[in-house]
Parts: sequence; structure tokens; C-alpha cells
Amino acid sequence: MESAGSDDLERIQWEYDPDDLDLPTAAPAAVATAAVGSSESTLIQRVRISAISDLKEFTGKDQDEDRARAWINKVKSSFMRDQASDEEKCLTLADLLSGPAKNWYRQLPRSTRNKWTELLKSFQIQYCGFGISDARQYYQARKRSDESALEYLHRLNVAGLRARLKVKDGGTKERKEHVDHFIETLGDPELANRSTLLRLSDADDLEEVLRALDRAKRRQKKSTAGSSRYRQKASPSPAPAAPAKQVRAIQIQVPDSESDSSSDGSDSDRDEHRRFYLAASDEHSRLEKS
Repeated sequence: MESAGSDDLERIQWEYDPDDLDLPTAAPAAVATAAVGSSESTLIQRVRISAISDLKEFTGKDQDEDRARAWINKVKSSFMRDQASDEEKCLTLADLLSGPAKNWYRQLPRSTRNKWTELLKSFQIQYCGFGISDARQYYQARKRSDESALEYLHRLNVAGLRARLKVKDGGTKERKEHVDHFIETLGDPELANRSTLLRLSDADDLEEVLRALDRAKRRQKKSTAGSSRYRQKASPSPAPAAPAKQVRAIQIQVPDSESDSSSDGSDSDRDEHRRFYLAASDEHSRLEKS
């Protein structure tokens, strides 16, 4: 009995000896847990380095169903990679909401906020168009302010395919209705008028026109930028203004002569006082030399 106890003691010491380099290395723990005691229950907090830390907050201000779907799908993928529990999913989603989305979350019943499946379904109904038919999403689509007309056409094509509309391979009527719906929901009167005047009959022709317009806009933007840079380099610096010349009148009195005494009064007055106007440049140069 005594030897068995000593063997167990040696085994325990060997297992927990931090200086023993021969110990097998444990697999890296994905989750570290810390227990916090309370009067009623023990709350388990998990501190993790995970993909959840890379998630951005969701406000719901833009009311964009596509972005909301992309965001919640990324959240669900992060939960799956981290093997988060349903309780952690509910708490994390609440932390990721802000602004109007946070207020929406706060007004939910407690039973919905604490049950992941119910919380996820409520989010999808509120922001992702969950429960709305694909056809309704197609007809309610509008161009966003941050996307080009070509990008909106691609998004509308996808919405039409989801609604099982023959926007690509249907008859002339179906394809023309798809083009008309794009023009009506574009929100750009000038471009809409151009597309109407061209009388485009299907999405493929419309896509070619929009792609050509995008190329023309890019070329014009490059040309404008190059012209402005050239004008900045070519514009010479203004030459310094030449100093204005000043003219000073000098009055010189000439003594009378005998030959002038016989002249009339007007001639003697004219000869008596003569004026000479000297250029200010000559006078100015003499002043500088002195």
C-alpha cells in the first residue's frame, strides 16, 4: 500500500512538472473558460481569439436587404467556426447591433432575444426580406446611390432569376418588360431617357450600352484630369510689373536778350518762360547713382 501511494504521488508530480520538457504538448485550446460565481448560478465567460472579432457592427440604416443577408451569413459562418453556443450567439449578435438595429433588438420580447433560432428569424424578417416572395423583392428593387447603373442591372437580373422570371431567355415581351422595369427604377432621368430612346429590347443589349457608357465616362475623367495637370504645368508665372515712369515738369527762366525786346508781349512771355519735360527714368537713374 505504501509503495502504491508513492507511485501515485510520483506520477502526479511528473504530470504537472513544468520543467519537464518531455511532457507531451497539448493541442492549442480554442476556448479559455473562467467561472464567475453568483448567488443563483455560475456564469461561464469565454475569452476567445476568433473570427467574431473581425465582424463589423450592423446599423440597418441603409435598409439594404442584400447587405443584411451578406452580413448575417458572415456572422453565422463565424459562429460555426468558433463553435459558439446558442447563448453566445444571442449575446454576440446583440453586441454587434448599433443605432436603429439596436433599438429594434431592445423592443423584442425577452423570449425572442434569448433563443437563437427566434432571434435569427426575427432579424431576417426585419432586414433580409425573409418571408417576402422573390417576385416582390424583384419589383421593389431600386438602384442604390453607391452602385453604378451596370451594377444595378446585374443585381436586378439576379432578383429576376430568383423570382423565376425569364429575364434572359424569355420571349420578346418578357425581356422588354425587364428592361422597362430597370429604366423605371433606375433613378437617373438622363440615363433613363437615353435608354428609352435607344429602344432596347433585352438585358444583353442594355448591358452593352451601359458598359460603353462606363468606358466613355472613365476616358472623359482621365482626359479631364490630364488637361488640368497640363494647364497647371504650362501656365507661366506672371512677370513682374515694370515700374511706372514719372514725369516732372521743370520750369527754367531764361534772361531777356536785346533781340527779343522788340518782339510783342506774347512772344516775350513765351520766350521768357520755357518748359522742359524730362523723363522720369533719366531723373530716377541719376538719383539711384547718387
